[in-house]
Amino acid sequence: MGRPATGKTKVMGFRPPKPLRDEFEELAKAEERSPSDALVEAMHDWVKRKRREQAVKESEA
Repeated sequence: MGRPATGKTKVMGFRPPKPLRDEFEELAKAEERSPSDALVEAMHDWVKRKRREQAVKESEA
């Protein structure tokens, strides 16, 4: 996983609360990762979790 070449993907901006941003940046730095790479991983994990939840709901219907 990594960051695509500049100009290949749309930029997404948002403003997280400062305490969350500070903690997130600290943890990314501790793992020697860029915040961007860590956010991409977090988004992948969230999407996978939501898809699993969605599949469970559909199978229960």
